[in-house]
Amino acid sequence: MLKSVVFTVTGNQRLHCTSCEQRVTRIVKGLTGVREVRASASSQRIEVLFDSSGLDESAVAECLDRLGYATEASVQRVAPMVDPIGNHDVSG
Repeated sequence: MLKSVVFTVTGNQRLHCTSCEQRVTRIVKGLTGVREVRASASSQRIEVLFDSSGLDESAVAECLDRLGYATEASVQRVAPMVDPIGNHDVSG
């Protein structure tokens, strides 16, 4: 299943600029199972869309913590993975 989690930056280390956004996006996208990352310095939010069958939100939170960002997570939506050709649920 695909899971979308929004991480709100809560600690002293903040997303300050586009460079911060790009760094977080690049590193989090490197985690196996991550499909999409959107980081916003203006809202201090990082939205991550990932395959929850191989990755959980705590692993993403740990990655953000290693980058220096304390965060709080909130699940936005959970959707089954769909086969783009056959439109069948392939989430198992």
